[in-house]
Amino acid sequence: MDDFLKTTYNEREGTWSGVKFSPMYDFDCSVGRIIHKALGTYPKNVAQICLIDGKTTTNAEILAWSVRLAQHFKQRCLRHDDVICIAAKNSTYVTPTGVACLFNATPFHAVNPTLELSTLTHVLAITKPKLIFCDAAQYEKLKTASAAWSPEFITILGKVEGVAHVEDLLAATKTEMYYQPQPLILGGEQTMAILCSSGTTGQPKAVCMANHMLVSAHPFSNSENIIYCGSSVDWYSGLMIFVQCMQDGCTRVIPDQPYSAEYLLELVEKYKITTIGCAPRHASALIACPQATPARLSSVSMFSIGGGWIPADSLRKLQQLIRGLVVFAYGTTEFGMVCASLYNEKVGNSVGKLMPGKRARIVDDDGKNLGCGEVGELLVSHGHRWCGFYGNPLETQRTQDSQGWFHSGDLGYFDADHNLFIVDRKKEIYKCLGMQYSPNELESVIAGLPDVNEVCVVGIYDERLGDAPAALIVKRPGSSLSAEQVKQHVAKTFSVEYKQLHGGVHFASELPQNANGKVLRRTVKQQLEQSTPDR
Repeated sequence: MDDFLKTTYNEREGTWSGVKFSPMYDFDCSVGRIIHKALGTYPKNVAQICLIDGKTTTNAEILAWSVRLAQHFKQRCLRHDDVICIAAKNSTYVTPTGVACLFNATPFHAVNPTLELSTLTHVLAITKPKLIFCDAAQYEKLKTASAAWSPEFITILGKVEGVAHVEDLLAATKTEMYYQPQPLILGGEQTMAILCSSGTTGQPKAVCMANHMLVSAHPFSNSENIIYCGSSVDWYSGLMIFVQCMQDGCTRVIPDQPYSAEYLLELVEKYKITTIGCAPRHASALIACPQATPARLSSVSMFSIGGGWIPADSLRKLQQLIRGLVVFAYGTTEFGMVCASLYNEKVGNSVGKLMPGKRARIVDDDGKNLGCGEVGELLVSHGHRWCGFYGNPLETQRTQDSQGWFHSGDLGYFDADHNLFIVDRKKEIYKCLGMQYSPNELESVIAGLPDVNEVCVVGIYDERLGDAPAALIVKRPGSSLSAEQVKQHVAKTFSVEYKQLHGGVHFASELPQNANGKVLRRTVKQQLEQSTPDR
């Protein structure tokens, strides 16, 4: 692992570099072709165990279903420049649907169907998919969100009268045994998947994932691994676990209940799970669970955490429970994995060292390179063109410069041993309960109250919630506005839990500002971390 994550520093260039990346496959080999070969090589291996419908599925079944769906896509003349949407929770047929898209080299836009209707309408309008795969429970909502262009729907879980069901497309064909995945028209940089990511304005963008980003380079994965990851394919972690399992022949356990530490322990014991991937808040819940013991987690050889920050002390406690590796990973939806680290008391809250093939710079506001120990914005590169935000070339240019450096929007520094530390966010985006939110969006709603003069929203770290939204408000003179009234106003506007003011409401006579009158969000955050919310 140390050699895999070895990082070096070029003082003359002002860049840090991971070890040289040696690809296993030709750069222009499609991930669909890799999966097609893997599924056919070990047909009897169990690909997934879905607890939602009770189906255990082999590689041979996944392969057959995926080929039949891919043949259906080809008959419909769907190409690399079309889009298919998958807006469904994990279940048996989500996997072959995604694989079929990869076989046909038609990108799938993975969307979380639980998003608010307005957000869902905005997200779908970006790519205007011709086909939408969804669960029956979300059909009406998705139909309303896509009414502007009326795509065709196919349900996965449950049936809707007059709407095709995925099983209707799975009848055997006479040519499926001769099927070969479609080659890449645009090579390894061709878009194969699209995920949603929030921007600084709060409006989600559609992030294009290139073929080369989906090719698994996991050095510790093999066909004997049994994996648990509760994320669906609309999350970066869920997408990467999905392609990893298909390429490496792992068995994936798909849960039928929301995450809880007690439920995870039951799954580990019953299915002898070897690999767990989860968010920091889930790891924290496991640590706090009295039933969690090394004996009950003895089968786990790797526990991987990503998608947010977790204190070093929590990693230490987790390592006491896990006899295998505890790995913390840092990355972005747009760029993929940047750094990873094994738990080590010496590096504290570092996010680790650079992944193979990755380069990084730390720059100041003028773009000047900074050295060890100096805090600035993290810029990263993997040497390939980023596909960018779908249908948004302007924002793509703002995010990746002309020299190919991706601007992460995170502030950090490298220490003398080349460990990366992230200290704050330059871009104003937070994540609560695993979902991204923009403080600007909450601020605009709170500012709509007649008694609010000024407001600043920040994310206050909570081990269970992540970045809990908290508001610092300057009331109009003579106002009797209460914290509870503010919370209720936000709750009426946003039905989703992750946009509620879990971090509390605080009142002040003024907001901290710089000489130009700009609110110092970082100072507000520091103040609220040290104060008690008002009532």
